[in-house]
Amino acid sequence: MELIVRMITLQVLLAANIETGILGTLLYSAIGIAMAVLAYKILDWVTPGKLTEKIFEGNIAASILAGALILGICLIIAAVIHSPN
Repeated sequence: MELIVRMITLQVLLAANIETGILGTLLYSAIGIAMAVLAYKILDWVTPGKLTEKIFEGNIAASILAGALILGICLIIAAVIHSPN
């Protein structure tokens, strides 16, 4: 009987951890996407001309710049998420 109680307690704890993990992942994902979009908008504001239009016109340098910015911001966000408190 004691073994069954321990197993049920373990299952409840695991379920709570999974729910907390899923909610945390969704929250961090939303924050990360919002920060990446904000960084892109700031870059678009700082650079001359419309960055999005330059990318659709086929400007490779603008595409590399935007991609590097998004990748850099996302790497920073991932490092913050994975760091211990």
